[in-house]
Amino acid sequence: MTMYRIQAPDFNLDLTLSCGQVFRWDKKDQWAGDVNGAVVRAEQEGSELIIESTLDKKSIQDYFRLDDNIEKIYSEIGKDELINSLIRKYHGLRLIRQDPWECLASYICSSNNTIRNIKNSIRLMCECFGNRIEEGYYSFPTPEALAQVELCDMASCRMGFRAPNLRSAATMIADGEFDLNGIKDMSYKKGREELVKVKGVGNKIADCVLLFAFGKLESFPVDTHIEQIMERFYSKSFHDAKKSKKRDTIADFARGYFGRYCGYAQEYLYLEDLEKL
Repeated sequence: MTMYRIQAPDFNLDLTLSCGQVFRWDKKDQWAGDVNGAVVRAEQEGSELIIESTLDKKSIQDYFRLDDNIEKIYSEIGKDELINSLIRKYHGLRLIRQDPWECLASYICSSNNTIRNIKNSIRLMCECFGNRIEEGYYSFPTPEALAQVELCDMASCRMGFRAPNLRSAATMIADGEFDLNGIKDMSYKKGREELVKVKGVGNKIADCVLLFAFGKLESFPVDTHIEQIMERFYSKSFHDAKKSKKRDTIADFARGYFGRYCGYAQEYLYLEDLEKL
């Protein structure tokens, strides 16, 4: 492992890793997690990140989206006092560029689940079916590995009804029936149409994968938390939406209102509602 420093202005490591977008980081004295099969230990001193990992600086910078012009993003999404107050409160929270397969599998596991249970299920799955990296750390199992796992053997991972969906997705990718990495070159709309073909992937999970893995910043995932906070502050803009189309209507409104970086607005709104629980 190598230890090095990275300049990270306008970045908040704690907020970025604790806001619910990733599930395989934990903090004791410092943050530690697995990024693309390598253990990364990270802490922040002022505007610098102190990293210990076998990954190089560019990989870390890319993972934490340190190349994003965050002030430009803030200026474009800052449409009202609510979002501007959240920008001040959570200044430096950034979206993460996640591995597409890990992101898809993790959000399949997230369906109707709590963050605590999601993290626990994913941890158990990695311990059972991933490869040991070092003491206490395991890689995320590949689609090929999970495609070979019997459902009864996945029961110990406490995934419940999500296990068949996860194995089905793994099998589609392992067998070449679904080109997950090909989503990167698609438009947001086309990518969403493709992702919802995967069993267990609805609009919300597809939008999460598009945002967190493929950097489609026009994606605005709407779950219960986002629906509640959007209704509380912006309901006049979609009060007449049909119930079956309400979440899509909210997302369409957000794209028009917050603009091309609305995915960032979504994460700030999500964290605000999450912290009120």
